[in-house]
Amino acid sequence: MTDLGKQWADGYDIEEYSIGDKKIVFTPQQKRFVNSKARFSLIYGGFGSGKTTILFIKMILQSLCYPDNYILLGRKHVSTIEALLPDLFGLLLKKWYHYHVKQGIIEFFNGSKILLYGLDSLQDGNMSDIKKAQQKIKGLNLSAYYIDQLEEIEFGVFEALNARLRRKSMPYRQGNMNTNPANFWAYDYFMANPAKGTEAIKCSMLDNPELPQDYIDEQLSKDKRYVQRYVYGNWTPNILTDKCVFAEEHLDKFKALEPEKEEGCEIFEQPEPNRKYRMGVDPSEGIVDPSSISVVSEDGHKIAKFNGKIPIHALGAKVKFLYYKYNEPLIIPEANAAGQALLLQIRDLKVFERKIQDEKYDKDTRKQGWKMSWSSKKALIEHFQQLLSKGFPKIYDKKTINEFKTFIWTDSAKQKGAGAQRNFHDDDVISTLLAYWELSPDSQKKRDIKYYKNTQAALKNKYVMQYI
Repeated sequence: MTDLGKQWADGYDIEEYSIGDKKIVFTPQQKRFVNSKARFSLIYGGFGSGKTTILFIKMILQSLCYPDNYILLGRKHVSTIEALLPDLFGLLLKKWYHYHVKQGIIEFFNGSKILLYGLDSLQDGNMSDIKKAQQKIKGLNLSAYYIDQLEEIEFGVFEALNARLRRKSMPYRQGNMNTNPANFWAYDYFMANPAKGTEAIKCSMLDNPELPQDYIDEQLSKDKRYVQRYVYGNWTPNILTDKCVFAEEHLDKFKALEPEKEEGCEIFEQPEPNRKYRMGVDPSEGIVDPSSISVVSEDGHKIAKFNGKIPIHALGAKVKFLYYKYNEPLIIPEANAAGQALLLQIRDLKVFERKIQDEKYDKDTRKQGWKMSWSSKKALIEHFQQLLSKGFPKIYDKKTINEFKTFIWTDSAKQKGAGAQRNFHDDDVISTLLAYWELSPDSQKKRDIKYYKNTQAALKNKYVMQYI
């Protein structure tokens, strides 16, 4: 087995697993997962697609091929791991291992060990219990860890385990996981904005030749969203909820393009001399949430953006860069706490002003910036929905498109009726809605007609002048 381990580490692909008379030939997806050397390897997909089986097989192979390995097998509750032990032991010969029940350790003949661990101790309960569990984890020296049903595990636990990958008994150290498609932090980490060293492998219920056909037929007869998620294993934001603010058929028309990069901003179209633009800004202090800037052309194209966690003074510099690049557009910033600090930097630029009724003096006053409330957010949403129905907006930014798919109706007072799903962001959505405010296809047509008439009049005058 150690010889196989050397070949495996050097690039040899394992394609099947045999134990006694039993032989498991891997599907292409399972083969890819078993042979993945990525720092964090995730297999996801539909029910009954063999995710847990291949997770166990890879864990067993690493234990047998590399002596003195120390591997953690985690699930939210240790009791649920114990329920899976018959399946795990069914993939092992009895002469290979000894199970120490009290310690929760499976020890192999070559010195490798698998620690069975309930990860709930790291994320549930009171703070004292969590700190004790964290101290226990800090003492581990792991070569790999395996998590079954990652959707039940918090990001902090994932980070804590990554810090324990320091044992040199294996040529590469890994975190290996499986998950059902779900709305949680791993979608952003592995799919929407993949972190360095990650690999996500999709599998489907239909990949498993062992499933009975009547079971598959029953699953296929369920509603479309269920079938896409739990049969085909699709993991996209639009199938995770039925509360989306913006209709899926409109969002599917957006096509992501690769931008150019200038001053840390993404540029999809360069400015044109006679074209007008608008700029929406969702400011943040740059600690928890990122700030977002969206630049939209008068014909409905989102042609530039910035998104990042930076201080307000740095955000002001990004706004000014895009402002002067795109013909000094009207800036519509949200006037939240961070927005007030931003307004101090850009108050001399062309900034949107809102009307405020002063009851004391019975007159209207004007203040810079967009004040977000239930009613004003509703107005933004309704306006953009009308534009979508006319096919007016053209958005090329992948992150913005994904945020629209996770922007949902909510009862949260903080989100004022609508906002991002849990573990997602909506900063690009808000800056985009602000940029499109008061834009319409009709206003562009009127400007085109005016431009045409002025051009024709200029040409006529030029023709007349030749004969005077």
